[in-house]
Amino acid sequence: MNTPRAGKYFLIGIITALALASLAAYSLSLLTPSIVVTTYAGGRPVNAFIQVFAVPPPGHGNSLIQVWNGTTIDGAARVPMTALLNVARGWIDEGLGGEGAGVEVIATYVNGSTVRYDMKFTTYKPSDALNALSNPVAGIIKLNYGSIKMNLTLTAKKPAGTTAQAPTPPAPAGCWWSLLWSWQTPQVDIPIAWVVDKAPNYLAGSLSAYYNQYTTATVYFYASAGITQGTSAGVTYRFIGYSSQVGAQNWNSLSFGLGQPSGGYLYHVGTLGVAGLRLICITGPTDQYDYEAFVSSIGQNGQLYFSANVSYINGFMSLYKAYTGVHPRYVPFDEIYEGSGHGYAYMFSNIQTYSPPFGFMGTIPIGLIISLTASRLGAQLSAPGLILANLAARLQVSATQISIISISVGHASSYPAYGDLLVAAVPVPYSNPSRSYFYYPYLLGFNVTGLGSYSSGASIYVDGPGVVFNQCAPIFDSYNWTAYVQIGGSPLLVPGGSVEAVIYDSRGSIVWSGSFSVPASFDGSPHEPVVVSVPWTVFNYGVPYNVYYMELTYGGYSTRYGSITYKPSTTTFTIYASFQSCPEHQSLNHE
Repeated sequence: MNTPRAGKYFLIGIITALALASLAAYSLSLLTPSIVVTTYAGGRPVNAFIQVFAVPPPGHGNSLIQVWNGTTIDGAARVPMTALLNVARGWIDEGLGGEGAGVEVIATYVNGSTVRYDMKFTTYKPSDALNALSNPVAGIIKLNYGSIKMNLTLTAKKPAGTTAQAPTPPAPAGCWWSLLWSWQTPQVDIPIAWVVDKAPNYLAGSLSAYYNQYTTATVYFYASAGITQGTSAGVTYRFIGYSSQVGAQNWNSLSFGLGQPSGGYLYHVGTLGVAGLRLICITGPTDQYDYEAFVSSIGQNGQLYFSANVSYINGFMSLYKAYTGVHPRYVPFDEIYEGSGHGYAYMFSNIQTYSPPFGFMGTIPIGLIISLTASRLGAQLSAPGLILANLAARLQVSATQISIISISVGHASSYPAYGDLLVAAVPVPYSNPSRSYFYYPYLLGFNVTGLGSYSSGASIYVDGPGVVFNQCAPIFDSYNWTAYVQIGGSPLLVPGGSVEAVIYDSRGSIVWSGSFSVPASFDGSPHEPVVVSVPWTVFNYGVPYNVYYMELTYGGYSTRYGSITYKPSTTTFTIYASFQSCPEHQSLNHE
């Protein structure tokens, strides 16, 4: 017979058993806070070998430490935060527990003779991780501390040969990455933007960063990788996630020209990391190498400083030609006009021009800064100079209400006054694997010059629907495509011109055309994309679809005073118009 007291003890026993089971599971790492890693190849989950590397705090010497490896099961693995415990304590001991410390995850999957892999950085806060690990209740609340999705788009060939030494604990029969070497700089100036005034007695202005009126934001520093096969000339460059982050509340500015220094830079104090890895397989080593550069840490609580020491900028930029044989590229961005109450200003941010698909693409040439620092300290780096010179850190801002970089030219020795604004760029293409898109990253370095004569090619990137459908109810009037007319293949957009759009059917007959203006500098909102709006009734929708082709032609553009010319460009893409069934009284299909 059950009595109330017996039921009470039974309930207490269940609760106690559950609590003990939870604590036991926690102690066995079954409920330990973890980073969840998922791996995909060709759109499906695959079981890949996972390696985790932690970025140590400043003063360590090495820039990466392997802390964990394992295998995904059904395409997923839980990397326990306990693997980061010792490194996290090091960050806390340095007083940097609240900073974003870097973690790199590398996933490798073997299918026959093909090796697929990917690498990605993310950050964690060491103090948060230590709190979650030291408190089982807090740990259970933060069971999924973070997640990383890995799309294994990079490939290599698995070699046939002798058995290589397997990592510890043993990897599954396949391949993994061996960390050959790594190096961390001491604290150095990390310029987030710089300017050189080539006409300091004629034009003057200011360079500022992290200015906002509405909200605080976070700036993320993305790592880069140069991946190559042995001595092959072909190198794949890409950004591989963010390795560090800083609050953007510390606004600062620098004045230049007309009684001010002829240039300078805005900078954080921090450390940089560089590393070299090699793909190794059970059957032997491959000739696939991965060279990485990244921001390891930002010090001084993210304080932003300025300096007029242009020789520092010239020091690392001069290394580019020494390593590559060519000069850094400078993109003619805009024409400057001063007079009649007008000045020139442009704010770089992740809104307007740099909203998706690009995000903010401004970069810092950290590979060159690492090289300059190593040469001054007598440190020998095993990375090829050609690759290291092209490795950069990308800046990404989290909020849309902040202008990450702003440059203005508002004074001249006489009025009216004219000039040009040039932007430095890395002259090698970086790949965007999610969109199969290549672009030339621009550096946040500016040259202000007198009126010159420049010419640049242009290219068009289009973002919009590939399939359009007839309407069953009058919801919208048109389909829209956004055309980004880029300067020389960089994410920077032209300051004027027009785009002609023509749609052809499958027989080559024109069914629609339209003309769209690119906002010009003198209109007050330059460097904007063009929205091409096409009435939905233009298309004849078929089953399964009818095929159309849209041709976009940028006609070129010359700035008002003729100092910069942008050349014409054309692109064509396919549109599929598919018929969807509607209730008979709602059908709006255009015949």
